[in-house]
Amino acid sequence: MGRTMNEHWNVFDANCVVGRHLKLQPGGLHTAEDLLAEMDHFGIAEAMVVDCLSRENHPADGNARILEVTADHPRLHPGWAAIPHGPADEQMPGEAFVAAMRRHRVGAVYLYPAQYCFGLADWSVDRFLEPLADAGVPVFINYGAVGRGYIGQDLTDWSAVVDLCRRWPSLPVIVSEFRIRSSNRTMYRALEACGNLRIELSGCWLHHCIEFITRSWGARRLIFGSNWPSLGQGPTLAPLTMAAISDEDKRAIAGDTMRELIAWCQPEHPAVEPPPPADQYVALGRSGRRPPEMTFLDNHGHLGGRAGWYHLPDCDLDAIVAEMDRLGVRKVCAFAFPGIGSDERFGNDVTADAVRRYPDRIVGFTTLNPHRGEEDMIRELQRGAAMGLRGVKLIPYYQGYPDEGPLIDVACRWAHEHRQIILNHSWGSAAQMERLVSTYTDACFFTGHATDLYADVMKRYANLYVCSCPLHTPRACEHMVAAFGADRLMFGSDLQDLPIAWGLGPILFARLPVEQKRLILGGNLAGVLERYSLGA
Repeated sequence: MGRTMNEHWNVFDANCVVGRHLKLQPGGLHTAEDLLAEMDHFGIAEAMVVDCLSRENHPADGNARILEVTADHPRLHPGWAAIPHGPADEQMPGEAFVAAMRRHRVGAVYLYPAQYCFGLADWSVDRFLEPLADAGVPVFINYGAVGRGYIGQDLTDWSAVVDLCRRWPSLPVIVSEFRIRSSNRTMYRALEACGNLRIELSGCWLHHCIEFITRSWGARRLIFGSNWPSLGQGPTLAPLTMAAISDEDKRAIAGDTMRELIAWCQPEHPAVEPPPPADQYVALGRSGRRPPEMTFLDNHGHLGGRAGWYHLPDCDLDAIVAEMDRLGVRKVCAFAFPGIGSDERFGNDVTADAVRRYPDRIVGFTTLNPHRGEEDMIRELQRGAAMGLRGVKLIPYYQGYPDEGPLIDVACRWAHEHRQIILNHSWGSAAQMERLVSTYTDACFFTGHATDLYADVMKRYANLYVCSCPLHTPRACEHMVAAFGADRLMFGSDLQDLPIAWGLGPILFARLPVEQKRLILGGNLAGVLERYSLGA
C-alpha cells in the first residue's frame, strides 16, 4: 500500500487512562499492553497515560503505580494527577512535585476539579501552580467526575479556566472534556482571551471544529487525545487526518505541540515504525488519503446551517455538499435542524430546497412533530411528498413527546403505506420496536443512533437497520456486527452536528473483513434505496 502519511504525522495521544477503572466490563481494554496494541493498529506512536487510581480515587496511589506500568514501555509516558488544595500530608508542595516529575520524566499534570472537589480560585490552587508555571509544566483540566452518574458534557467552568490562564500566562493549560457541545461558543471566547489555553481534541465532536479553531487561532491551540478507553481512538484520529487543513497543521496537532510542551522534563521519544495498515480502510483512517474509487453512502444527516445550541461553521448547503465530495459521500438521507427543536414546516422547506438543488445527492425526509396531532401530521407528510421528500424523520426525544406515544403510529402507518424509510432518534423499548416492525411490514425502520437493544428483534424481522452514529467506544463497531450482523448496520455521520470523518473513523478502523466494511459504509443503504423511498 506504500507509505501512509501518518507515519510522519507521528501521533502522540495525550489523554489515556490505564488500569482496572470503575466502569471496566469483562474483556474490556485497560492494560498498557491493550493500549499499545491499539496504538499499533491505529498507527499512533506515543501516548501520555494516567493510572485509573489517579483519575478516580487518589493521585498518590495512581501516580506511583503509573511509573511501574510505563517503566518497560518507552512509547508510554507517565502523567500525574494532583490535588492542588490538599494538605501537606496528602499532596506534596508544588516545588517538590515538580522536582519529582522532573526526576521521573513525568511530562504533564492532570487536574480533576469535580472529581476531587476543588475550585480554580487563586487562594485554592495558586501556591501549588506557581512552580509549575515557572517550569512550564503543561496542566490538563477536566471537570468530568467518575462514579457519580453520567460523565456528562459541557461541564467546564470556562470563567474559572480563563481567570487561571490570565493569572499564569506562562502556564500551558489544556482543557479536556468528555464532550464539548453547547459550550463551544464559550470555548471560542476563552481561546480568544487566553493565548496559553489549548483544547484536547477527544471532546470536540462538532463539524469542522478542527478547521475553525485552526484558521481562527492556529493549530498550536489543539492537542490530539483520544480519552482511551472511555472513547476509541478512531473518532478523534480520522477527523484529524482527514481535516481540511495543511499537513504542517496536522503534524502540529497530532504530536509536535505536545512533544514541545513536555520537553521541559527531557523525555525520550523512541523512533516508532507502525505496522502496515490492516486494509485500505485502515490506511485511509491513518493517512487521510482517500482513493477516488472509495465512496460512501450516509443514512443520517442534518441540514440548515444553523443551530441555536452551538456554533456550526462551514454549514451552508454548498459547503456541505463540497465536504461530501471531499470525503467521498455520494448520497445522504437528510432532514433539517429547525424541525428538531422548533418549526418543522420551516425545516421541511429547507430540506426540500436542498433536494431541489442537489437531487442526486440528498434523499430528503419529512420531519414531524407529534404534538401537532394526527391530521396535521398527515397534512405535513402529504406536503413533504409533494415537495419531493421521500422518507420520514421522527425525533420525539427532543420534542418532549413520549417515545412510545400513540401518534408515533401515524408516521409508521404512512411509511408502510408508501413503502418509505422512517428514521427515529429513539424508538423506545424492544417490545415497542417489535410491535412496529411487525405491524408496518412495508416500512423500512432506521434507528437514529447505534444500539444493540433490538438485536433479537432484528433476527426475526428484516425491515430494521441500525445507524452507526455513534460508535465512540473501543471496538463498538465490532460489537454491533457481532450482535446483529454487518448487513444490518449502516454508516450514519449525523453531519452538520458531527464531523463526517468522526463517524467514518470507527468503521474504517474496525477489525472486520473488508466485505463487511463495504456493506456498512454504503452497500446496505444502496440496497434499501433500491427497495424503499422510491417516490411519493
